[in-house]
Amino acid sequence: MTSEHQELLARRRAEFDQWLAERMPVLRDFAAALELPDPPLIITDPERYLPPVEAWLREQVIGPDDWSWAVSRIGYFAGEVLVQRFSGCWLVCDAPSSRYFGRYVVGQFRRVPNPAAIADPIEIAAVCLSQPPGRSLAGILESVGVELLRAEPAAPPDRGGD
Repeated sequence: MTSEHQELLARRRAEFDQWLAERMPVLRDFAAALELPDPPLIITDPERYLPPVEAWLREQVIGPDDWSWAVSRIGYFAGEVLVQRFSGCWLVCDAPSSRYFGRYVVGQFRRVPNPAAIADPIEIAAVCLSQPPGRSLAGILESVGVELLRAEPAAPPDRGGD
């Protein structure tokens, strides 16, 4: 691993707990702003909130001034849906060969065949928000779920005749 990779990983790990702690009040406030019932439950039962968030998001026009605000909220929310759906957790990707290296991702899923499978909720949010109105976060999450379930576990290293 290069020194740049080591520095990035150290910085991302140092900032991780604060970033993760921010998700709860951000999502609670997001649910409250959408006037959804019981806003704190968006963290513990995100599937319940997927239809109303989807309905709100479907026709939103996200301008440049609102991009970061929307990506962070939809990213946190998408991550929580995947964490609950596949019994996983948030983490910092530390695999230097991964395209997700140094990113905050969800993984360590207990309900997928490949324990190393990960997804980047912020990327999911950006993909979703880049689509024109009529977009479907639920559809994107369904596609990501299919990919996670299809991800093959890494083959054991060839021991050369062990």
